[in-house]
Amino acid sequence: MNKNPIKEKIREILDYYEGNKNLALIPVLNMIQDEEGFISDERIKEISGILGIKKKRIIETLTFYHFLKRERKSKKTLYICTNISCLLGGAEKIMEFLKENKNELNFEFKECECIGLCDHAPAGLIEFKPLKNLSPEKIKELNEKI
Repeated sequence: MNKNPIKEKIREILDYYEGNKNLALIPVLNMIQDEEGFISDERIKEISGILGIKKKRIIETLTFYHFLKRERKSKKTLYICTNISCLLGGAEKIMEFLKENKNELNFEFKECECIGLCDHAPAGLIEFKPLKNLSPEKIKELNEKI
């Protein structure tokens, strides 16, 4: 009998959270995204069945959190924090630079709310890697590496 490794991992996460499906949901979504790059409709249905959470709630969670993806992306995504600390630190200048140079970039970019790096503003994330004290020069270097 073949075991579904995703189902097994979901059950392990649920066990870790002592059966609390609400606490397990985001770790389950992160695990699936790490494994597959996005969360498909098929996986939403599977998660719903295993955790007993309505599909609508899972979709609401997916659309609320900017780091969760419903579709496979061909490019990496750079998230730029535009919360108050980052705006004061120069995030507006970063966003302007990105918009002016979007055709030359090897990644997509999006604004997002606080990512918890206020002491290193302006900050961003790419592939969950924190980027601190961003500047147009650092963005250029990042673009060359990708």
